[in-house]
Amino acid sequence: MNRLYLTEVCKDSRVTRRDGEALRDVLEAHWSDVEPLILDFEGAAIASASFFDESFGALALRYPLAEVTRRIKVENIAPEDRRLLNTLVRARQRERDSSAKVLQGAPHGQPEQDPESGR
Repeated sequence: MNRLYLTEVCKDSRVTRRDGEALRDVLEAHWSDVEPLILDFEGAAIASASFFDESFGALALRYPLAEVTRRIKVENIAPEDRRLLNTLVRARQRERDSSAKVLQGAPHGQPEQDPESGR
């Protein structure tokens, strides 16, 4: 498995949306790798919603959550950062799921109707 250390990839740039976008670009460069990418947070503290949202949140908007978690493994992340990361990724996944329902014709937040019964 390929292992990237966040402190080497991002240096001290782990706060802004631009920093998160730079990380996302690196992650997507490995997207087609056969083996999952391990992103190691050893020695890195984040606590930035903007950074996580622009990196991992944007991936959760673009790809199914199962694919994101299969392709990227996060290790050695502080518990507070893990909670923040999980919260943002789940929110973006819900947003993605809602958008897919709207695109399929279901009213926002409403379940789709069965075409035969109309229910």
